[in-house]
Amino acid sequence: MPDTIPLRAILMVTLVTLTQIAGVTMLVKTTGFRDPLWTAACLATYAVSLFLLAETLRQGMALSLIMPILAAAVPLASIIIAVSVFREQASWMKLGLLSLSCVLIGVSAAV
Repeated sequence: MPDTIPLRAILMVTLVTLTQIAGVTMLVKTTGFRDPLWTAACLATYAVSLFLLAETLRQGMALSLIMPILAAAVPLASIIIAVSVFREQASWMKLGLLSLSCVLIGVSAAV
């Protein structure tokens, strides 16, 4: 029977991913770290994310499993937010290539 990943580890990685996405999204609002409130919120979010990541690693989750998940999920979610919320322009070709590269990173974690 293959080893299963505990539910707690899945939740921790999910929280790390969500806080990374939130931090990236807040970077836009910091105005280059010139807006004190958004800067504080962004830095606090990243601090929570790094704490959760460190705790997840301490509990035995493999870094070689977590990092490809983050490398695929965070950029893809950031692209979706940038286009849908911040109305950034992106061609279908750009979106497709970025999505494909994120999928390939995710797939490489399983190899």
